[in-house]
Amino acid sequence: MVAPCARSSAHIDSRRRAHDVPRPNREGFGVFYPITPRWNDNDQYGHINNVIYYEYFDTAVNGWLTDQCGRVTDLDALGVVAETGCRYLNSASFPEPLEVGMAVLRLGRSSVTYQLAVFPRGGHQPHVVGHFVHVYVDPHSRRPTEVPARVAAAVGTLLATDLSVHELASR
Repeated sequence: MVAPCARSSAHIDSRRRAHDVPRPNREGFGVFYPITPRWNDNDQYGHINNVIYYEYFDTAVNGWLTDQCGRVTDLDALGVVAETGCRYLNSASFPEPLEVGMAVLRLGRSSVTYQLAVFPRGGHQPHVVGHFVHVYVDPHSRRPTEVPARVAAAVGTLLATDLSVHELASR
């Protein structure tokens, strides 16, 4: 007979810390990208399915980069997604208009780390907060390479200065 597992104090402490992290509001983000949910974004529970938020992150980052730098597929390096994460705070559903707030937490030699949040359009409190890491690679070798100059210049305008955004990303 196997004894039931008890939750370790480390697990409980990490959950408590996650809930104590301040929720960023819209003042922590430098730009907002509009998102129009589709009917099929809702799941059987009547809210936007969790995985769809990752699509919103990808659409917002690459849509904004395209607006700033031209077609992202025409750059000297490819931005591939190396890491994403999302924390769900409250639900949204079709047809509520949304927007993704974007800030840059880190601009490295070959990568960009974005802090993202999905807000009701014009709203102050996000439905979800997350992060998204682009690593730039050579299109032929697929090895990391420098962030293209046009991208670095554009994302440099979004470097986060709001402490709550930095605190959220560091936990």
